[in-house]
Amino acid sequence: MRKSIRERFAEMTRLYHFTTFESACMIIESKRLRFGKLPRMNDLIESNKIVFQRVIFNSLEDDKDNGLFAEEEMRRYQQISFAQDRSVDDKIYEGFNLHTMWGLYADKGYGACLVFEKNKLKLAEGDYARDVEYMDYVLPDYAFRNKSKKGLKSEIWRNRDEIFFCKRKEWEYEQEYRVIRRAKHEWDDEYLDVSDALSFVILCRDESLWEGSHYMDIKSIDRKLPVLSYEFGLDWYELWRDVPDDPIWTEMSGFYI
Repeated sequence: MRKSIRERFAEMTRLYHFTTFESACMIIESKRLRFGKLPRMNDLIESNKIVFQRVIFNSLEDDKDNGLFAEEEMRRYQQISFAQDRSVDDKIYEGFNLHTMWGLYADKGYGACLVFEKNKLKLAEGDYARDVEYMDYVLPDYAFRNKSKKGLKSEIWRNRDEIFFCKRKEWEYEQEYRVIRRAKHEWDDEYLDVSDALSFVILCRDESLWEGSHYMDIKSIDRKLPVLSYEFGLDWYELWRDVPDDPIWTEMSGFYI
């Protein structure tokens, strides 16, 4: 028996990507998510990640050259960040209900939240994905021991959890699940195939869910993609499907199936 929209949304393992409405439309049309380059990250530690050579060389020139190829190697790495649901002490923090994410990444609520089925992401060979860990103290640097480019490449990959998946606790609200990829060239634009994983769009501040311009624009791109509405009042938050009905979810009661 075919599952309803309510059932599909409630039961799937969800990942969320908050973005502007224009970017959301491009992602929906292309079914691809672009990887972000490290120098453009919002986290200062990540955008200024320092990798240096721990071994002391015989000359300053040798040390300088090895520092340069360490920097070049790091610039090859790109990443995509998703929010996800998180459970803490039997309380679930749904990723679509993160107000900071709507404000910072989705144009103060006028953008969109794209919802993906985690198990259907098409990771390319060599991609690596896992949860981000949040710590009280994270150094902005990583010291490697290899003198060769090949050795450095292997060492960074062996220590990828420490280098790419640790952030300070101030970022904990993002509830991040991250995918990293090493590009062939640092200037390449890399994309993740989300054609099977893209499952829902959530809008927050369209003027009317069923008649608003954002809703109609999305339906003109992909009429089969379900559009949900995240709505709120003085003391309530609800998630509605794209036809008049009872809400799928409320903050007080959780999911209705």
